[in-house]
Amino acid sequence: MNASSHLKGATALVTGANGFIGSHLVGQLLASGCTVHGLVRESSDLKWLDASKVHLHRVDLAQPDFIVPALEELDYVFHCAGLTKAKSRSGYFQVNATACSNLYEQCQKRGSRIKGIVHLSSLAATGPSSQGSLVDEITPCKPVTFYGQSKLAGEEIAIQYSQSLPLTVIRPPVVYGPREENFFTFIKLIQKGWGLQIGRAGKELSLIYVSDLVDAMLTASDPSKQKGHSYFVTDGRVYVWEQIAKECARILNVHVKTLRVPEVVLVPVALFFEAWSSFNSKPALFDRQRMIDIRQSSWSASPENFFKTFDFEPKYELSRGLDETIKWYQKEKWM
Repeated sequence: MNASSHLKGATALVTGANGFIGSHLVGQLLASGCTVHGLVRESSDLKWLDASKVHLHRVDLAQPDFIVPALEELDYVFHCAGLTKAKSRSGYFQVNATACSNLYEQCQKRGSRIKGIVHLSSLAATGPSSQGSLVDEITPCKPVTFYGQSKLAGEEIAIQYSQSLPLTVIRPPVVYGPREENFFTFIKLIQKGWGLQIGRAGKELSLIYVSDLVDAMLTASDPSKQKGHSYFVTDGRVYVWEQIAKECARILNVHVKTLRVPEVVLVPVALFFEAWSSFNSKPALFDRQRMIDIRQSSWSASPENFFKTFDFEPKYELSRGLDETIKWYQKEKWM
């Protein structure tokens, strides 16, 4: 059965519809025959959305009294909205946790038609793994950043509501693909002939290509599937950054020199960007929270439980995913 066959003719809501993952999800929902409603902020960049095909609603999840429109019409909800950068711990928690209570309370009271809800969390909610090992669904959660702590709090709220709502939590690792900007910075350095190594070599990570993550979310929304649990979804492999750099260099046909940066350098850099951001409303491009992420030796998870429970298999391994991503960057004149 197709991962999205249950969605044909249905009505779905995507929060964070204009974002990297949300916009890809919207595209697939439309292709599946769905009527799609999207929640976006007033200031959101809508370049990845076709406003003529999506019912857009300007809603700020950071406001405690936000109202979700059209809930009475919805069959499915995909909660993708979240903050990955904020100026304070409370900023992360307001959107990544507190907003979940309001959203799911409204779903409980007004969403009588809802058949499936997918809550998008993150590997950061569990925390890093030990070198050479993988975290899984029974690993105790020990998030190491404000972002991870807020995503875990959001998960806990979602799971509480799953007692009365058909809700499933998905925890992806690093997600890459067309439209992603952070991973693009890494690839752009490779194109210029530099492979950035911060601290020691051999730091491990899990990945998933954005199309595979979207397919996993659509699969998890199926009313016939198991609800009320959290699952890791990756491409099933573990990489080191040097391996990813080498594969990018092969695709781009460039020779790469390694630029080694000691971790001790990160502290003054983070403090500089934090000081700079204090003069405006935007979060720092790089701060001490991000520094904690980078210092970990492994961000790796096992997706086996999701694969078995949902009979799921990713379509994109690293070389294919990077090739598609780089071709898109080139087509869009990003590089």
